[in-house]
Amino acid sequence: MAVYFPEIEEIYFPKTKEYFKEIISSYSNGNYRSAIVMLYSVAICDMLFKLQELKDMFNDTVAEEILIEVEKCRNEHDNKSKSRWEKEFVDNIYKKTNLLDSESYTNLNHLYDHRNFSAHPALNDNYELVSPSKETTVAHIKNILYSILIKPPIFIKNIVGTLSEDLKEKSSVYHKSHSDLKIYLENKYYSKMPLSMKLSVIKALWKFCFLLPDDENCKNNLKINRMALSILIDECKNECVSFIKENKHLFGVAHNDLCILNLIILLSEHPIIYSELDSDVVLQVDEYLDREEIVKYIAWFKYSSTKKHLNALKRITSIKTNNIPVNRIANHYEDIGKIHELIDFFIHLYGESASFNTADLRFEKIIEPFLEKMTHDNFVHLITVSNENYQIYGRYASINANDKIMSFARDSLGKDFGYSKFEHFEFSQETPDSNNTSSDESSNEDWEI
Repeated sequence: MAVYFPEIEEIYFPKTKEYFKEIISSYSNGNYRSAIVMLYSVAICDMLFKLQELKDMFNDTVAEEILIEVEKCRNEHDNKSKSRWEKEFVDNIYKKTNLLDSESYTNLNHLYDHRNFSAHPALNDNYELVSPSKETTVAHIKNILYSILIKPPIFIKNIVGTLSEDLKEKSSVYHKSHSDLKIYLENKYYSKMPLSMKLSVIKALWKFCFLLPDDENCKNNLKINRMALSILIDECKNECVSFIKENKHLFGVAHNDLCILNLIILLSEHPIIYSELDSDVVLQVDEYLDREEIVKYIAWFKYSSTKKHLNALKRITSIKTNNIPVNRIANHYEDIGKIHELIDFFIHLYGESASFNTADLRFEKIIEPFLEKMTHDNFVHLITVSNENYQIYGRYASINANDKIMSFARDSLGKDFGYSKFEHFEFSQETPDSNNTSSDESSNEDWEI
């Protein structure tokens, strides 16, 4: 009867998976000696594959040293040296890497002994070949499958050290591109990690980002480490939240403004984490937000609704438009399907402009980039505030700005819209084509520290 292990699909190397099917075939047909011999060979091959990938992809010097030693032993003319390389190879893997823990190492040595009994003419008292039992064979198969074959090469290394060094080297390449960094990390690291390893890395990256303010290496790589942490949290968000909830003492924040600001940025990306943090951490975050009101723009995690968040922002009295993190807040509101509420808030800010220069700047930063997303109600609101505030309609650039508004508003408002009642909202009879309207969303925001 054929035997199937679902975990076969998790075997890292396709070649190993192919070899393993041969083992299962032997076991299913009652050929236990053959299954044991093949199983040990596959275990050795798989570990060699892993070392080779580490050498090629990660420039791992330990992996390279072990492979050189293997080749040296295999090429010895002395038969004794040739025969001992497998055992020395396993010993080196255990002593110099993290692939084999004590239990896996012991199990592999037991398999080595059973392989020798099965491969060599070991006879019992009746001169019959010794054969492992069905139970022993399947136990060996499970042990090797779970402890070696399904583990990716990344297990062999100190993953935190490897990842942090790689992030340090790649910082200049990926610090401005979240999407490119996400693809890179998922392909090279995260897709190969089991949950336990992901949680360990989350714990380490949290420490680097928020708990070591005086460490120069952590300070210099804070942004790239925070981005890597955010991407990894996305990989296992529910499990991460549970892990933080159960280990609050590990997820604190230093009494340092830079650490707290970066934690707030992370919380803006993963609001669900905020409620699971220790009360002392929440207190530090809240105190910082009270001091640095502009940061409230991304502190939606503190509010039970978008309406409450936007109302809180309306109470901020001193706003420097260039400091508003337009892209970050717009991306969030777009993701949660509330972009039109945000646009309405931006129109409110535009309507509050207290000078010509402020009106010019706010139109450029928080109105023009969103014209193509505006609804009928948004346009009515925009035209209303443009008509009521002299700092908007009395400025030199008002007609040009209104022309840009109209290039999008005409179709939405319809032919019968009563423009005549907005006597200060002036625009050209021929408005610019919407395709020529700038959609530059750039700003001088400094939120990617």
